[in-house]
Amino acid sequence: MLKLNYNDYGLFLEQVVASVDAFATQRVMLAICAGETLHIEPGRAAFLLASDTPGVAQLQAILQKDTTSEISLTAVDVDYIEVDLKGTWIALSAQAESGTFVTTLAPEIETLVCSLWQATQRLAACAA
Repeated sequence: MLKLNYNDYGLFLEQVVASVDAFATQRVMLAICAGETLHIEPGRAAFLLASDTPGVAQLQAILQKDTTSEISLTAVDVDYIEVDLKGTWIALSAQAESGTFVTTLAPEIETLVCSLWQATQRLAACAA
């Protein structure tokens, strides 16, 4: 599963071994124990990848063969492509801007997306 944490500091993406169901159940139990409200809904999340990152062409080729609509790529401009994911949004309220988005893709795709995101983060850090 891919887990995207959105907070005041930006986005952090990681690949997690747990299933979406197991993760959501743990998060619900934590909310109950903490006495906080929790909002869970199906949704979409998106983030940018540098289009010249090695491996982007490989991801595009894999997705041309993939018949699911869980992930799509869209060229934003010459420098970036947008990765759009279908999954589950978990936050403290329906209006929250911070929260966690989780989705399950084929393991090969999850690993590649995660490594491409990490590579884009390194490129951004070097450019700064």
